[in-house]
Amino acid sequence: MSSNTITDILNIALFIVFLLIALRSFYLYFRIRSARLFILGLSMGVIALTALADSLPDYITVVQLNTDWFLFLGQTVSFMFILFSLVMNAEGRLRRLVSYHVISSLLLLLLLGLAPFLPDFPNGLVKMALSGSRGIVCLIIFFFYASSFMNKETRFSFLMGAAFLLLSLGYLIILPKYVLPHQELLDYAGDIIRVSGVVTMLGGFIAG
Repeated sequence: MSSNTITDILNIALFIVFLLIALRSFYLYFRIRSARLFILGLSMGVIALTALADSLPDYITVVQLNTDWFLFLGQTVSFMFILFSLVMNAEGRLRRLVSYHVISSLLLLLLLGLAPFLPDFPNGLVKMALSGSRGIVCLIIFFFYASSFMNKETRFSFLMGAAFLLLSLGYLIILPKYVLPHQELLDYAGDIIRVSGVVTMLGGFIAG
């Protein structure tokens, strides 16, 4: 089995689980009308698309698709909105945040549409910085859920904290691959850890 095939399988797994979390979040949103759930659902939906877009250049070869801009910025921005939603408590501020989130998500989708025309990243250090930012944001989110668990000791906050910790580790462990050659094992390890993270997150929604 080739390295591209393994990566594609892991990306499809990430896409499916992120999409399930997004659908579950929107289902709960329409039941209880929580702006925080809408932000989580929209973020998970965009991140699901980034996982799918990551595999597109392997199958669409008639044009060069530079989907990395959508991949890195889409995930970073989406995780940041989840973080912002945890920081804010006032419902009015959360509703305004929803508006900004919708606009940002539309702009991110524009990046995906412009993939045939976008240039490559200038160097591996830029990819490393953007990839690392995803891991740092997820780590901060983990601390929020860890704090919530210590105060309320709910199963949901425990599983969500564990999920974002795994996501953070999954993003941070692959950083050397952007500047060093032959780091396929780290890449696979990062993908597997991230899959474990999103499966844990889905378990939190089902159990919670």
